[in-house]
Amino acid sequence: MPTTPKTFDASRPGPTPGLTPGGAGLARRDLLKVGAGFSLALVLAGAAGCSGGAKTPAAGYVFLQPGDADLFRALAPAVVTELGAFDAAKRKTLVDAVLRNVDGTIAALDLGARQELRKLLDLLAIAPLRYVLTGVGAWNEAGVEKMQAFLARWRGSRFATLNAGGNVLVKLSSSSFYLLPESWPSTGYPGPLARMFNAIQP
Repeated sequence: MPTTPKTFDASRPGPTPGLTPGGAGLARRDLLKVGAGFSLALVLAGAAGCSGGAKTPAAGYVFLQPGDADLFRALAPAVVTELGAFDAAKRKTLVDAVLRNVDGTIAALDLGARQELRKLLDLLAIAPLRYVLTGVGAWNEAGVEKMQAFLARWRGSRFATLNAGGNVLVKLSSSSFYLLPESWPSTGYPGPLARMFNAIQP
């Protein structure tokens, strides 16, 4: 009998839609709420001289900047609790694969969606604003519990912008893990027939 994926739900009712490599399932209304809500904050942060650091993709990525990669590296084990069942070396390999899927998914979105998502990520890259909004200092120093608490606050918020931002971050992280063959046993999915799977591998 299929088992239930141990994905973090942040105490929010309702299923988290799947996310295909092309981004279907990432609700455009959430992206629009994110972009509209955080635009003013970014303008104010710029006026105050706050900076999020590097504005070019990190090595090996098409979209993710260094700060974005740190964010999703911290998010992955907080959102997908199955990662805790793997040893440290395997977990690092899987998290790296999750980040590549996140990067590929975002890169495949249309320009408008990427721009809206960039506003959220740029805001979270600014340390003072990040701490005020999430309670997290440096992403690489935040543990699973602190990241889950931040997501729970955002997804349960009465403010549409925070609610949408939390949804987007969780969907990107969880769905990017469930694209990996290593995730299939936890969902009860037997995987494609070996002959078919091998035929499409490079």
